[in-house]
Amino acid sequence: MSEIKGARQAPFPDTFLVGIQKAGTTTLNDWMSQHPDIFCYNSLKDIPLFVKFPQPEQLNKRLLMETPAYNNEPVVLHAAVNYIFYPTLLKQIAEKKPDAKLILIVRNPVARAISSYFYFRKMMREQRDIETALLYAPKNNFEITRDNNDFSYIEHGFYFEQIKNCLKYFSKDQLLVLDYDDLKNKPEELLKNVFHFLQIDETFMPDLTPKNVTGELKSKLLQQSILKKSPLKKWIVDKIVDPIMPVNKRKMLKNKLFELNTSKHKQPVADVEISDDTMQQVKAKLKDFYLKDTASLDELLGTNFYAQWFGNEKKTTK
Repeated sequence: MSEIKGARQAPFPDTFLVGIQKAGTTTLNDWMSQHPDIFCYNSLKDIPLFVKFPQPEQLNKRLLMETPAYNNEPVVLHAAVNYIFYPTLLKQIAEKKPDAKLILIVRNPVARAISSYFYFRKMMREQRDIETALLYAPKNNFEITRDNNDFSYIEHGFYFEQIKNCLKYFSKDQLLVLDYDDLKNKPEELLKNVFHFLQIDETFMPDLTPKNVTGELKSKLLQQSILKKSPLKKWIVDKIVDPIMPVNKRKMLKNKLFELNTSKHKQPVADVEISDDTMQQVKAKLKDFYLKDTASLDELLGTNFYAQWFGNEKKTTK
């Protein structure tokens, strides 16, 4: 970040958790933030810094608001799932921090798309039926908008294309690609890999409670009250809440309320009926979108995600 004359400088991130959406980034961010050698901008999770704060002065001021304050930790982390999705954001990271380290989690893209659909229904963003929402002709380029962040269900699963764009700005050595299945089933091994990549103490083990699980809502009324916007609510926040609870603490509280209002031990239940046949048809059609991209991903990284996600499905070069 460029110097701001006369202003105290906030530490700019040197490590970025760049995605993928609905692949455990909130959980991994929480685990990493517990490490004594990592300072994390937790209250800015999923807020791309250069979009929200385009001016250096704005960004520096907001970074300085983070609590607890920076204490000379060797790693400074910021996580936002859409960094990997927009090449312009990757370019901006590279311009500000060319030696940054990037961490990316990938997940079976079919499962990821369906999980994302249920999540945005839970967040009262998505109103369409599952076929309308998930089965469409993918696009190639996007402007950075909230709708493109949330409703580009298919495109978020094109991992090869996103990583290929990333490698235009960063070397392979700067990018650590993780497997969502390892995060779920072998978290200790995954964390050792992360800490080794960051060259910090690999023996540290955080509280491994998962975060931001799609799950099932406990109270729809509470969810509505958290999410609903109104002039009265804005006035209360501006005049009463803001002076005693600044924005960084408000966001952490809001996230905590979402966590408390989610039953993590139950599978997400859609508020519209989805038959087994419909779900199987959606999964089959989604899979067709991802065969070529996943085969290319394996060639690029030397991985075996194609077999892991799609079994013996014949590889396609269409």
